[in-house]
Amino acid sequence: MNYNPILYIIILVAAFIFYRQVTSMFKPIKGKGTRIIATLFLLSPGFTLIMNPKADVSPTAMAVALLIGFILSIPLILTTNYERRADGRIYVKKSLPFVILFILLFAIRWSIRGIIDMDPDSRMALFFISACGYLIPWKITSYFKFRVAYSSNSGIPTDNSAL
Repeated sequence: MNYNPILYIIILVAAFIFYRQVTSMFKPIKGKGTRIIATLFLLSPGFTLIMNPKADVSPTAMAVALLIGFILSIPLILTTNYERRADGRIYVKKSLPFVILFILLFAIRWSIRGIIDMDPDSRMALFFISACGYLIPWKITSYFKFRVAYSSNSGIPTDNSAL
């Protein structure tokens, strides 16, 4: 199986998630936060990597990859926060540590990919599992953090009709 197109898709998905997160620092988040979780649907094509019959991955290796993913999600969760600004809209709090961490995590995963000595099918499955392990908890926690900011009005008008 030729993995070049899959690697390009992985890079594009990571770039899209990074772009959306950074632009949310400067543009308000629209709606009730469902777009935060909607980005998880970008993972759905990757589930074919797990179901690939050529990928020979033990349950222990899957559990370790998932655990590593959970550990990698912790810094992302800690550096992603939301705030209601003076205009009454909700933005992602500006965070240089988040930008650095996201790029660093992607670089670490990319460099480890070349170090692990196993067949490409199994390696891709493990890396997809680890990506799910940090993206899913991060996005779900981000959604709940957004909902807290959304529900705390703090006296600021949320639409122009109150002005």
